[in-house]
Amino acid sequence: MDSSLTGKERTMEKNEVFKVKERHYRKDEEFMLVGLLKACAKNKDVYKGAQIHAEILQKGLLGKNPYLASSLVSMYAKCGDLAKARRLHDELPKGSIVSWNALISGYAQLGHGQEALNCLEKMQGEGFSPDSVTFICILKACGSIGAINKGKQIHDEILRKGLFEKNVLLGTSLVDMYARCGMLYKAERVFDDLSIRSRVSWSALISGYV
Repeated sequence: MDSSLTGKERTMEKNEVFKVKERHYRKDEEFMLVGLLKACAKNKDVYKGAQIHAEILQKGLLGKNPYLASSLVSMYAKCGDLAKARRLHDELPKGSIVSWNALISGYAQLGHGQEALNCLEKMQGEGFSPDSVTFICILKACGSIGAINKGKQIHDEILRKGLFEKNVLLGTSLVDMYARCGMLYKAERVFDDLSIRSRVSWSALISGYV
């Protein structure tokens, strides 16, 4: 610390150092909590997840970190408690594309395709533009309920945004959606346009013939 500083200036400098350390500690803590929530989701441990949720609320962290909020939404959804996931999402002080994706993914993964599509519509109504993660989840939802027209709209939007060439998973998701909807000729055309064909994309195409 500079010896030329006055007592007041030294106090201000100490306070600033303390604030910086506090911010770093809080970020480390939030990062740890996100990791714990992911572990709860993976293990379907909703009880432990709820305990972490209570700790987050107690510390007032929920509205400050969108990834922490989305991890909570994702945890409840992956543990099968979609009602809790939706309620938590709707109560967030400020939504984000990350929290919307977590909710849409939960509905899509558990076979609630129409709810996933409803969430997409509401998300866009609030001014959020879907990204690659959103599209992958929505294509899964379209395939699960046979929503081929919506699937085609999503396909057009992916092409318009130039995402098809950039994301192999999007291409595979399109193959899977068309195959599940019974449009095998479209699935084959998308498959032929893939820059990289993986075991997953082959499986998606083959499943349509089984």
